[in-house]
Amino acid sequence: MISDFVLKNNFEELRQSPGWAGYLEFVGWNCIRTSRDINIAWMKSVIGCVSKIQRPGSLTLKDLNEIEKICKSKKALFIKIEPSLGQDEKVLENFGYKKSYIPLLPPSTILINLKKTEKELFDDVSHSGRYSLNRSNREGVTIDFHQNPSEKIIKKFWELASETSQKKKFGNVSLKDLTKKVELFGNESFIISAKNGQGETTVANFYLGYKNSIWYVHGGTSEKGRKSKDGYKLVWESFLYFKKLGYLTLDLEGVQDKRFPTFTKSWGGFTHFKEKFSQEKIEYPQPYIKLLNPVLKVLEKIYGRVPL
Repeated sequence: MISDFVLKNNFEELRQSPGWAGYLEFVGWNCIRTSRDINIAWMKSVIGCVSKIQRPGSLTLKDLNEIEKICKSKKALFIKIEPSLGQDEKVLENFGYKKSYIPLLPPSTILINLKKTEKELFDDVSHSGRYSLNRSNREGVTIDFHQNPSEKIIKKFWELASETSQKKKFGNVSLKDLTKKVELFGNESFIISAKNGQGETTVANFYLGYKNSIWYVHGGTSEKGRKSKDGYKLVWESFLYFKKLGYLTLDLEGVQDKRFPTFTKSWGGFTHFKEKFSQEKIEYPQPYIKLLNPVLKVLEKIYGRVPL
């Protein structure tokens, strides 16, 4: 199982990387690291100071004590933790944390084990996925790889992503956001794009890497791309590319999760697409929250649960 593979190899998460901390600071958060290098992000808001800790390594009682001391010094209203695989949830619960039903990160994903051989990876692709991949080959689709992409490539990707967001009516990543991520991650930032037989860029994905793993972060698809199978070749070729670079896992970043039907309700289309490449779905533990503010504690007693 991929989850056993991840636990055995002790993979570290993108959201705990120095690069991601720099990105959080760029968008307005403050970051501080514990003695065991766990990143705590905090921000002053209209309701007070909020804090979050995303995908840390397995937390101990000592970690939780240090985290709470730091968050209290910042006068945080609450501490929200999105645990990694392998976290002993009893440790959190015994320290006063309760399950939250509002995730900030995708609670489930599909991880690709890049230590598999090319044949093993291809065997994991569904029958219809292989058909789509073969069709893209017949239609002359080509793939371009850009490590630490230039401003020109970033802008071209942003334009495609903007077209997608307008069509699908969801928030668009800004050009400044993309440029900052590339600046922070450098050679561990990638844009991979597909061109159809007429040489038009139809699909492109943006990835960030950290240590042994790589994450899909943003994507863009043109109108022609949505009607084609170009994306299948892009994803397949990305497996082989990142495998060659030495990455051990590729996180396809987010699929539908029945534990959180509202949060993931619009994810059906890309979940179906990602499942064509692997059925090894990972469910992270639910988020946990601990209220520190007395008013929030009173509201919790009255209503049973605070929507945080």
